[in-house]
Amino acid sequence: MKKVLAQLIKDETTINEEQLDNVLSFFKPYNASKNQLLLRENQTADQIFFINKGCLRLYYSNNDHSISTRFMAFENTFLTSIVSFISRESSLEYIEAVENSELLVISHHDFFRLRETIPQWDKMYIYILEYGLTVITSKLNSLLTQNASERYRGLLKNNPELVQRLSNANLAAYLNISPETLSRIKSQI
Repeated sequence: MKKVLAQLIKDETTINEEQLDNVLSFFKPYNASKNQLLLRENQTADQIFFINKGCLRLYYSNNDHSISTRFMAFENTFLTSIVSFISRESSLEYIEAVENSELLVISHHDFFRLRETIPQWDKMYIYILEYGLTVITSKLNSLLTQNASERYRGLLKNNPELVQRLSNANLAAYLNISPETLSRIKSQI
């Protein structure tokens, strides 16, 4: 179950085999059921999830009870509420399993203990931060510069698995549009 994670760590760091075994020992397997909440608003994010199989979403619940999805994470991706994880403050976000998911989980304590004991682990930390920054910047750019139809077409081109694997409700929340608007766009394509 840890083979893909091990390869990613090898690709992104200079950790030797003994250190890699040590790092991997801190990642615990966890099976999340579809619709299971892994983080709730006002909780502190104490874990980073690595997705072996399945899909997690990071979202906000607005005052009018609408949902705004910030990120959908699939296989071979890390996910947490990064601001809460780093700052140790309560999260404004939720993390939910969109599908039954096989995860590897590392606690905040263990993650930062690795940073203290294995200096090369910082490269993995930087990888996670840079990936998150790239994803959120790309999403923000699309929200600010594209209309709903352009965002959907961009998703079809660049992330077709999102369109194939997500329900219309989740897809609409990710695109920051109503399900009705999404249905109208789909009928025009």
